[in-house]
Amino acid sequence: GRKRIFIVSSQFFHHMSSFPVTSHLNQYKNNIQCIIQKMRFDLFLQPNQINVGGVSGIALVTNYLWNLPIGVVSIVLNIPLFFLGWRTLGRGFFLKTAFGTVVSSIFVDLLVNIVPAFDGDMLIAALYGGIVMGAGYGLIFRAGGTSGGVDIIAKWMNKQKDIPIGTTNLVSNAVVIVGSAIIYGNLDSALYAMITSYLTSMVIDKMVYGMDAQKSAMIITSKPKEVAGAVMEELHRGCTGMEGTGMYTGDKRTVLICAVRRHETGTLKKLILEKDEHAFMMISNINEVFGHNFKRLGQ
Repeated sequence: GRKRIFIVSSQFFHHMSSFPVTSHLNQYKNNIQCIIQKMRFDLFLQPNQINVGGVSGIALVTNYLWNLPIGVVSIVLNIPLFFLGWRTLGRGFFLKTAFGTVVSSIFVDLLVNIVPAFDGDMLIAALYGGIVMGAGYGLIFRAGGTSGGVDIIAKWMNKQKDIPIGTTNLVSNAVVIVGSAIIYGNLDSALYAMITSYLTSMVIDKMVYGMDAQKSAMIITSKPKEVAGAVMEELHRGCTGMEGTGMYTGDKRTVLICAVRRHETGTLKKLILEKDEHAFMMISNINEVFGHNFKRLGQ
């Protein structure tokens, strides 16, 4: 039982010892994030029978039916997914994921008698469980790792099909939630679980895709040099100009495209108004910006 788990854990420590120091630090960070993500399980979800799906959800059902240790079952169910991660996402990803999953699964069983269970309103448990769960997953994914289970499939789908990680988690978890509702015979628990799962997916996508959300501006102007000069001088943002034609008037205009940070939007509008009060401008949200004065490509 637990002795075998710790032997497996020590073997992973041995594998990780061949990694550079920076990999050690990243791995420790990933382990802490996994533990935080699993604490929401013992604190909010398990005591209230809120099954949020995934491998942990299946393990929770086996615990309910046969009183099997949740952490041990999670490790066993993750084994085929580890091989998927090895074949499709690489050896390094496999080692980080497997190691993190083993550590977090052990802590699920160890913390069950240490972390105080929340026995208040189920809605509060569902909301805070979703926030903590999403924050834990978001930190793990931003670091390039995963806590195993359905996360491996979500990471693979995001890499191969560019499907948002939160969306994959939401769909797969819904299947397990419906199945657990039938087993528990408790519709309320399933409805609360759906709230938790939805909130989790929103927090994940916000942390993974939206933490660096900025603004994109498309400016149609007859004074491109003045407008672009003001943007570059005042905001220190570059502009790209393209020639355009007004299809109604036939007038030649320049279309400027630039990216700015959210807090710079007001200044941008003021600059455009000062330089060309007849300019036509469209501002839209963008999830990420790569390039000078923003994120490096591949970051």
